[in-house]
Amino acid sequence: MSGIAELKLESENVATIFISGIWNVYEKHPSAEQFIEQISSKSSLQKIDLKFFDLKVWDSVLINFLIHILNFCESKNLTVNTNDIPIGIRRLIELSKTSPVRNMSSTRQKKSTTLEFIGQIGLLIFLSLKNSFGFMGKLCWEIVSFARGKAKIRSQEFAVVLQDVGVKALPIVSLISFLVGLIIAFVSVLQLSQFGANIYVADLVGISMMREMGCIMTGIIMAGRTGAAFAATIGTMMVNDEIDALQTAGFSSINFLVLPRVIALVWMMPLLCVFSSFIGILGGLCVAIFSTNLTIVQYCTRTASAICLNDFFVGIIKSCFFGFLVAAIGCQKGLQCKRSAEDVGLTTTTSVVTSITAIIIADAIFAVIFSMFGV
Repeated sequence: MSGIAELKLESENVATIFISGIWNVYEKHPSAEQFIEQISSKSSLQKIDLKFFDLKVWDSVLINFLIHILNFCESKNLTVNTNDIPIGIRRLIELSKTSPVRNMSSTRQKKSTTLEFIGQIGLLIFLSLKNSFGFMGKLCWEIVSFARGKAKIRSQEFAVVLQDVGVKALPIVSLISFLVGLIIAFVSVLQLSQFGANIYVADLVGISMMREMGCIMTGIIMAGRTGAAFAATIGTMMVNDEIDALQTAGFSSINFLVLPRVIALVWMMPLLCVFSSFIGILGGLCVAIFSTNLTIVQYCTRTASAICLNDFFVGIIKSCFFGFLVAAIGCQKGLQCKRSAEDVGLTTTTSVVTSITAIIIADAIFAVIFSMFGV
C-alpha cells in the first residue's frame, strides 16, 4: 500500500488534505509540488486542515512532504490546522525549523573575493608547514633518543619493514633504472655520433646515473611504492582506532610506528641507489654495444675513469635524505588521516604527490649547494 494524499475543498475558503497509507522511500507517494500547484490554483483559500487516518508506516519522506506544504502555506499567509498531526511527526517538523543545517542552507553564502582566496591559500600553506615542521622536530628528537640508547624499536617489526623496503623493491627499481639508462644512452648516441664522440656515451650515462638519476628515480619509485604503503597502513590504523589504542596503552605513535620505517628506508636507500646506478649503467652498456662500435672493455674502462668519488658520495648523500623525506612524509600523512575509508585513499595520494615534490625541491637545493662548493 503506497502513500496516499488527497486534497478536498470543504468550502471556498477551507480545504482539507487527507494523508494515509505507507510513506517511506520504498513506496510510491505523491509529490509536494503537485499539492502546491493545486493550492496555488485555489486563490480563495484561506485555511488548510491536515487530517491523518490509517497511517501505517512513515519516515523522512512524509516529513519532507509536510515541510514543503507548511513552508508554502506560510509564504502565502495561509492558516494551517496542525492539531491532527501525530506528536512524533510534529516534533520532527519543529526540530527542522530550528535546525542549524536548515538555516545554513537557507542563507546564501557570500562569495569570497580574490584577496580572501589568496589569504585562505596562504593560511593553509602556513598551517601545513607548521604541522610538518612540528612532526619533523618530534621525529628528529626520537632519532636522537634512539642514537643515545634511550629509545628502542622492535627488532622483529624492523626486520619486516627492512625487507619490504629493500629486497622487495629491487624488481621495480631494476626495471625503471635499466630503462632510464637505455633512454640516456640513446639520446647521447644520437647527439655524440654527429661528432664521432661515441666513447663519451659511457661518461654521460655513468655520471648522470651515479650523481642524479640513480638517487632521484629511486626516491620517486619509493615514494610511489613505500611512502604510499606507509601512509595507507597508518591511515587504516587511524580509521580502526588502533593509534588511539596505542596512545591509551602508553606507547608513542612516532616511536612505535614511524621510527622503524624511517630508519629502515634511510638505511636501504643508499644501497638501492648504488644498485639503481649500476643497473642504469648496464642499460647504457647494452645501447652502446648494439648502437656503436664500442666494446664492453672500452665502455667499462671509460665509465670507471669518468666516475669519481665525489659523484658516488653525492648520490649517497642525496639518497639518504630522499629516503628520510619519503618515510617521514608518508608516516605524517598517515597520522593525519581522518576517520573514513575515503580519507585513506586521499591521504595516500597526497603522500605520493608531496614526497615527489619534496624530492625535486631537495634535489634542486642540493644542486645549488654542491655547485657553490664545487663538488
